[in-house]
Amino acid sequence: MEQNLPFVKVGIIDDNYNNRVLPFLGKIDNGHLFKWVIVLIWRLLSYALLLGGIYLTFAGIAGDEGFLKLLDGDGLSGGQKAGAIVGLILGVVISLVCAWFLYSLVKKRTSQLEEHEYNGLLEYLTGTLFPRLITLIGEIGFTLFFYMGLMQICATLVGSYAYAPIVDLWDTIMNMVMSLSSPGLDMVTSLSAENPMAKMVAGSYDNFGPEMQGAIMIIVTSFLYLIYFYALKQIYNYALSMAHALIRFIPRLALPIAIRTKND
Repeated sequence: MEQNLPFVKVGIIDDNYNNRVLPFLGKIDNGHLFKWVIVLIWRLLSYALLLGGIYLTFAGIAGDEGFLKLLDGDGLSGGQKAGAIVGLILGVVISLVCAWFLYSLVKKRTSQLEEHEYNGLLEYLTGTLFPRLITLIGEIGFTLFFYMGLMQICATLVGSYAYAPIVDLWDTIMNMVMSLSSPGLDMVTSLSAENPMAKMVAGSYDNFGPEMQGAIMIIVTSFLYLIYFYALKQIYNYALSMAHALIRFIPRLALPIAIRTKND
């Protein structure tokens, strides 16, 4: 057992030093701590998507600012109120499925991240984490785009409002993961009401054709969004391989230069 304090042995201090401090430093040295923290963050994100989606789905239904408050107003006809009820039911079901699907996406990527061998922090970040992060952002964006397009179809079919609370997750995810303005963000957020507790998508039989076309365009955009990020991942991997090749080439280039300089 390694002694902690100089010139004196203190059992409880030496025990904690050998059983807690040294193993902790060992995990830092071999990188297991860094990998564990990264995987933990991704796993917590998956739980946040699932629980957050469930919370947003039910929190925005009732209350002073809930979706049901819309039905109490005088601005809707009887048919529109009936359509809004159908839109609410469809919205709850689809939103719960969307929350589960987002959770499943992150869970799968987290498992892949955890299974990948750790060969150094820099290699793990650049070769393992960043490519999967790019893919994950694309998959989450694809899911939310597709979700909003599907909800727009529901709103158009019922000729009234459809409940779409999951759109709130987009801003939350972007703020938590990387504070960036992602392509297409304005298109998604513009479909929802400004009230954060009563997210809804409007539909009308009077504009059935244009609104259905808009919904289809959003769904098409979701696939383009996914393709964009998968292409971005390939570009990143290519740039990373070029950087590795350049680093390997530098010593070969430096030797002839050094010999020429010596001869001169």
